[in-house]
Amino acid sequence: MRHFSTPILLIAMLLFLSGCAKQWQPTWQPATALKSQQSANQLLEQAREKYARADNGEKLSASIQAYQAVLKVDPNNYEALQTLSTQYILRGTAYTEKKSEKEKCFKQAIVYAEWAMYTNPHFREKIEQGQKPWQAVDVLTARESEAMLFWVTAIQYEFKEVMSLYAKIINIDRLNHALTMINRIQEVNPQFGGGAVEFCKAICYYALPSSKGGDKHQGDLAMQQAVAHGDNWLLPRWALGKYYYPIRGEDLKSQQELAWVANQDITRFNDPLPWRVHFRDNAQQLLQ
Repeated sequence: MRHFSTPILLIAMLLFLSGCAKQWQPTWQPATALKSQQSANQLLEQAREKYARADNGEKLSASIQAYQAVLKVDPNNYEALQTLSTQYILRGTAYTEKKSEKEKCFKQAIVYAEWAMYTNPHFREKIEQGQKPWQAVDVLTARESEAMLFWVTAIQYEFKEVMSLYAKIINIDRLNHALTMINRIQEVNPQFGGGAVEFCKAICYYALPSSKGGDKHQGDLAMQQAVAHGDNWLLPRWALGKYYYPIRGEDLKSQQELAWVANQDITRFNDPLPWRVHFRDNAQQLLQ
C-alpha cells in the first residue's frame, strides 16, 4: 500500500482544482511510514467522539482537527478521509459566508473524497494509467460509497453556491460526471445513503439542460425515491423544502416541508448530528 504526504497532497490537489474548467490529474506523493496502528485507532476514536458532538461551528472545527490528526499517523485511513470530506462540505455551506471561503471548503472536500477513493488499489491503478475518477468508477465498490457520495455532493454545492453563470456553463459536464458516480453507488450499494444518493440524482437531472441529459421526469422519480428511502432521515424532507419545491414553483409545499423539519425532535433521525442540526437550523432560518 502506498502512503501519501498530507501537506504535499493537499497543496498539489488544491492547485489543480483552482481553475474553473477542471482537469483532474493524480498528484499524490509518497508519504511517511505508517506509525503505530494503536495510536491511529486511539486518535480515530477521539475524532469520532468529537464529530458525534459537533453541533456548532467551533465543535466542527475541533472535529476536523481531530480527524486530520489521524491522517498524520495513518495517511490512508479511509474513515478519516471520507469523514473529513463531509465535514468540509458542512463547514462550507453552514459555517462560511464568503464565496472564496466556501470554494476552498468544497474543493477540500473533493480532495478528501478522491483521496479516499484512491485507497482502492484498482482505482489507484486506473488513475495512475491516466484515467479520471469518473472514468475509473467501475472498479469502486460498496466500501467507497461515502467517498463517491461526498465527491458528488461537494461538486453540487460548489456548482450552486460558488460558481458564476459562466463557470456553470463551462463546467456543466461535471454534473454528468456526478451522475456517473451516483449510478455506480446504486449499482454496488443500492440501499446506501438514506435518500441522499437519490436526492443528488434529482439535482443532476433538474440542473442539466435536456441537451446534456437533463430530464425533469427522471428528477421527479429520483426525488420520490429519496423520500421513500429516507424514512428515518431528515435530509430528504429538508431537501424537498429547500430545493425541490422551490424549483417547481410550489412555495406553499416548500413552507410546509420546512416547517415540518424545523419542528422535529432531531434525536429521532439517523443523519449525523452535525447535519441534523444544520437541517433544522437552516429550515428555521428559511421560514423567518
